[in-house]
Amino acid sequence: MMKRIMAIGVTMAMLLAGNSARCEDCGIVNSSFEDDGTINDISVQAPTGWNVDLLGGKFYGFVYTGWATDGFYNLSLYLNKRVQYHPGDIGRVSLAEPIRLTGFNWIKFDVMLDTASGAWNPSVCTAVVMIDDDVVWESNSVGPDARGEYEDQVYVVEDKYKDDELHTLSLGMRMNVEAYYYLQWLYQTHWDMVDCNVYCGGEGPIEGDIDGDCCVDANDLKLLAGLWLSEGVEPNDPANLSDVGDDPNSYAIIDFRDFSVYAADWDGSEIGVQELVTYWLEVVDPDYEYNLYREGDIRARGEINFFDLAVLGRNWLRCSGSGEE
Repeated sequence: MMKRIMAIGVTMAMLLAGNSARCEDCGIVNSSFEDDGTINDISVQAPTGWNVDLLGGKFYGFVYTGWATDGFYNLSLYLNKRVQYHPGDIGRVSLAEPIRLTGFNWIKFDVMLDTASGAWNPSVCTAVVMIDDDVVWESNSVGPDARGEYEDQVYVVEDKYKDDELHTLSLGMRMNVEAYYYLQWLYQTHWDMVDCNVYCGGEGPIEGDIDGDCCVDANDLKLLAGLWLSEGVEPNDPANLSDVGDDPNSYAIIDFRDFSVYAADWDGSEIGVQELVTYWLEVVDPDYEYNLYREGDIRARGEINFFDLAVLGRNWLRCSGSGEE
């Protein structure tokens, strides 16, 4: 029976499909535990690229071929026998080199939960993924038996970790109750294919990049225009750039607040949208360089308004002296 895995504060892989354009691998060392071959005891020899903390022998682990989803080897963690466990006890294997998560999109992995005998009671023990000392993903906590293979589990990296600090990624298992076991390896957690990717060469998505291609350009403007002043837009819609969620029905409206976010990242070499928006509806001199529309200026001063935007649109991506129409 297939179980569901809960990801704390995150979503499933299918939600990533529209946001993964031009993502790149983040380069976790020995991500499928292939570099060393068999390791009989990871407390004696840590896997290349990883550090080990088995809580003074409460946990046990090795690298072997028992359950490999990528290559020939995988990492296995177990409970030890004749040990007193307390709630919150965690055995973990962590990246030896902390990583900066600024441009990260997601972290993905395969995990299998098994036991030496009987059901895996999720109220007793859970598999966990951690960033620093925070549990950001944990295995199923619903139902009497969580045993099973769970491939392509995804943790979407939260914004609070996308700072300039270095962070440590860990795989582990956590005890949730007071327990003492005579049976060795009663709970078993197997890990493989720890993967991740980053946006736009690691610099992160650009505000205003609606279609996820790492550029703010006409393609984004087209998407923005398609929802212009539309009501009933989900607050997390990529085109809702201003992230306004104060609508009484928890919906947003695509409006000039979104357009201003888009304009802030405009990188065109001609007259930029940012400058246009900066003086939007401002009174300026008629010969001001961003007063693109001058017809009908009956006074000695003009206004930056939709007439100017219309001129910009008529000349969109057109180049002078190129011979192109």
